[in-house]
Amino acid sequence: MTQSPPITVVAEYYETPAEGINVVSKTLIDDLRAAGRKVRLVPPSHLLLHLPRLLMSPTATTVFTHGPGPRTVLASLILRIFSSTRIVWLATRPDLARCPRWLMGRRTAHAVICNRLRADLETVACDAAMIEQPIGIPPERLKSKGATRWPELRAPDLAGRKVPIAVHVGHLRRTRGLDRLIEAKAKLGDRIEIVVVASPYFEPEDSLLNDLQAAGIWIDRGFVASIAEVYHSADLYLFPPPPQSQGAIELPLSVLEAVSCGLPVVTTPFGALPEALAGVAGVHFAEGDAFAQSVEDVICSGLTDRPQGLPDRLNAHHITARLLAFEQTR
Repeated sequence: MTQSPPITVVAEYYETPAEGINVVSKTLIDDLRAAGRKVRLVPPSHLLLHLPRLLMSPTATTVFTHGPGPRTVLASLILRIFSSTRIVWLATRPDLARCPRWLMGRRTAHAVICNRLRADLETVACDAAMIEQPIGIPPERLKSKGATRWPELRAPDLAGRKVPIAVHVGHLRRTRGLDRLIEAKAKLGDRIEIVVVASPYFEPEDSLLNDLQAAGIWIDRGFVASIAEVYHSADLYLFPPPPQSQGAIELPLSVLEAVSCGLPVVTTPFGALPEALAGVAGVHFAEGDAFAQSVEDVICSGLTDRPQGLPDRLNAHHITARLLAFEQTR
């Protein structure tokens, strides 16, 4: 019986990942192991330390799941020149603006699995096969159906009305567009409750926490054992980061999770979201001053237009299938 060849994956691996890139990495690695592949794992932070070993003892394929950024491009160039490994980038968060000119126009990656074709990727991987595949989420990640959070917000008001709850999941950083949530709360007042679910491990930026709370926005920094509880406890998901902001995964995890849970979404046209969610019911795009107005419009519509679960094209398990198919093109 022929044993499947080992594969190198440059990635962080966590049993219970929270960050989008780590969710994608775990899905890929688990799928490869389930397919009988031995995975040699290299943490991105230790990539340069591991480079001699990767050169002296290369596997048939080396996959990078973070970025790509300048360090990935440089390591790929070295591996391409001095080893026989085939290099695949999983372009979760391209960050190539700081790439030096001497790294451009080079033969680096053999293939790039990406949400969409991008000129900057082609510039630093001039002969790579560009494989368009939305880098989504594994559907099984959203198992819980219990709506157990914020019972105090679920109680009817004095007029007997149940006010809809809108939620945002993310770091307490102004660059994430959270001032738009303040604007939406100011516009709708007691017609909406807004909750920001933030990590308890990362401190909020300057006075942002006080500004949000002063606006009447609830902050939930408690430990979340099952992220699905957050979405099943809400009526609407809000994703306000400006489209040009950097530092986030190109296809944000939380938006896909909300869609998977059937939650209507108001989002900016961030990253690859417009292409990935084109035509999906209950997903509304707005930015700038139009964001708060779009939230009001969706609330006034009765929240009846809802996603019917995660579109199959956004199933993260397809990434592994595309990778394995590429390996067969030798």
